[in-house]
Amino acid sequence: MAIIKHAARQTLGQLIGANNPVVTVPDDSQRQYAWTKKEIETYWTDIQKFRQARETGRESASEYFIGPVVTITDEHVKSRSLLDGQQRLTTSTILIAVIRDVLWQMGSPEARATANNMQRDYIARQAGRRDPMEYFLVLSLFDRDFFRDSIQDWSETTGKVRGVESAKRPSHKLIQEAYAYFESKIRAELFSFPDDEDGRLDWLDSLYECLIKGLVFVEIQTPTSSDANEVFETINSRGKDLSTVDLVRNFLMEKSRVESTKQRVNDTWRVLLDNFEKREEIERFLRHFWVSRHGDVKSHSLYTTIRSELTEKFATQPQNYTPKAFAAELEGASLRYVDLIHCSTGVEDFDEALTEIKTLNADALQPLLLAASEKNDYSELQDLVAACLSYYVRWTVIGTRESTLLEENLFGLAKEFSAGAQLSSVMSKVCNWIPDDETFREAFKGAELAKTTQARYVLEKLETRLRSDAGVDELVIAGPGKVHVESIYPQNPDAKYRLEDHGALLHRLGNLTLLSGRKNQSVSNRPFHEKSYIYEESALLISAKTGVARLWDANGNKWRPEGIDARQAEMADVAVDVWPGASRWS
Repeated sequence: MAIIKHAARQTLGQLIGANNPVVTVPDDSQRQYAWTKKEIETYWTDIQKFRQARETGRESASEYFIGPVVTITDEHVKSRSLLDGQQRLTTSTILIAVIRDVLWQMGSPEARATANNMQRDYIARQAGRRDPMEYFLVLSLFDRDFFRDSIQDWSETTGKVRGVESAKRPSHKLIQEAYAYFESKIRAELFSFPDDEDGRLDWLDSLYECLIKGLVFVEIQTPTSSDANEVFETINSRGKDLSTVDLVRNFLMEKSRVESTKQRVNDTWRVLLDNFEKREEIERFLRHFWVSRHGDVKSHSLYTTIRSELTEKFATQPQNYTPKAFAAELEGASLRYVDLIHCSTGVEDFDEALTEIKTLNADALQPLLLAASEKNDYSELQDLVAACLSYYVRWTVIGTRESTLLEENLFGLAKEFSAGAQLSSVMSKVCNWIPDDETFREAFKGAELAKTTQARYVLEKLETRLRSDAGVDELVIAGPGKVHVESIYPQNPDAKYRLEDHGALLHRLGNLTLLSGRKNQSVSNRPFHEKSYIYEESALLISAKTGVARLWDANGNKWRPEGIDARQAEMADVAVDVWPGASRWS
């Protein structure tokens, strides 16, 4: 059980500021800044509601409880190591910095003096010209330099931060976005006082007072990092403030007994933060990495599973398997995973297949490819990725079968691969799971694709095969905006042309095609005889050479549902070759 030394009410001004112990986010136990626009908007909205309520003078509205913070404090509370509360304290400091900068830019002596006081009292100060800067909130190594450079190192002479460090990590960009959001909101509010500096100063002062004196926390002081970590995990077990990635890092640091091991864990986390573009990608990688070695585990139970299994492994194999070894495995796998999701292996055909996986959001394939890439060159995996794509398209996209079974199959196979299964054996199992040609053909004949990305993908692949079969010069199909998915029988036809089975026909593949240029809705909704020239003159064979005219009854001046069936049946014959069955690799 965790030991709690003390729990006390603290305002924001009592937690950070010139007269308080510096709050430091320790390098070995916290994450980087993670609040997105969603959390920032909620924070701002809550602050504004509180400010308005506080101005009524009601005692019940004098404070706003924003949650607990967990710190490790020494005996005399001369220092604070922050284990929980980083997001709220960092965001509050960013907002104070925005108020400071807006005040300075107003230009009056009073406004600039107030800005200087805010900086010295609650952000950072320099006691003497030759003294080092004292920062009242010190972030961990992942964000420390950037936060100082863009928020804290502010000149009382120029009213500007240094601004030398570039935003290298996702967390850096989130800090920038939080600052920009608050600045836009404050400037919008001050627009109500175009010629009233006193009004602007009063409004900014009211907001500042709400933050410094009105925001209330409960600081939970603990004597050791292990106590703090236990409280930290308990408090955050249901909240946004803690992610699986953060918990795993904290756990590894807790299990690291020597400084070199802690450094290795931190080095791995630097690689993760620097190589992935989004925090969500790191979360997904961690799950896929674990799945690739241990089989399926759901996101909600990932941390408890990792902690339990690694705790046992570290205890039973202390000489052979340590947090350092796990960190090394994680880092190596992350570099390959980045290649896979960014389609940047350097093997052209393999990267094209990876691009298809990305287009389809076929994440279920990634653990198997990650496991396969550990012991095989990317160039050796071309058949495997092609077979996996056929399996995914035939089973899920067109067959609309239960995706859970596909995941179970692939995740289990990834575990086998990591345990030593040979590529030929893995390939054989994937091929056995691919639905046969006749099953796929029949499913394709009736397939509906309401998702534009999937429809575009299927139509583009059919177009490429049609051009190959016709011996037409290769054509690179442009991206959305230059080529669009078109419903031949329109989404909003005139009432006299509307078919009885309108909803059932609209997303049938036989009713969909590709056209160059941006979609013109007014043209798209016309009857066929008014837009037939668009298909006839198209450079895309999927429109010009697949019998689009069969969808229109020229004599009866009406749409023909049976034309959709006929066109889609012919497309199905092509699709069988585009996404081949097991015989392709036998």
